[in-house]
Amino acid sequence: MGRMGKWGAGAVLGAAAVLTVTACDPADGLGASAVSATTDQLATRALKQDGVKVSWLSCSASTGKTQDKVDCLGRTDDNGKITVKGIVTKQLDDKCVQGHLTAVVGKKTVFDVRGLGNCSAKT
Repeated sequence: MGRMGKWGAGAVLGAAAVLTVTACDPADGLGASAVSATTDQLATRALKQDGVKVSWLSCSASTGKTQDKVDCLGRTDDNGKITVKGIVTKQLDDKCVQGHLTAVVGKKTVFDVRGLGNCSAKT
């Protein structure tokens, strides 16, 4: 296969992968992949603002009809356990999540909030 043929095949496969990923989430933006990614970013930022030295945090979400259940697990720089759990009822373009989220580091609750990020931002 020539150079252009390989590039064309790669482009088609790449486009198919994007369509496959985006086809899994509802058009209104409240889907498992969008919620998990946004929660991961915003929870990490909120934890760091509260003085937690986050080494890593990884979130997953399961989709319901009107809400997503979020479950995040991570570690601090000194290997302490981080959990963020809750329910997300609204997600806005990587800017905010609304619902009820609780973050625990070790045995201490760091935040228990109804939203993270700037939910009044324009899309």
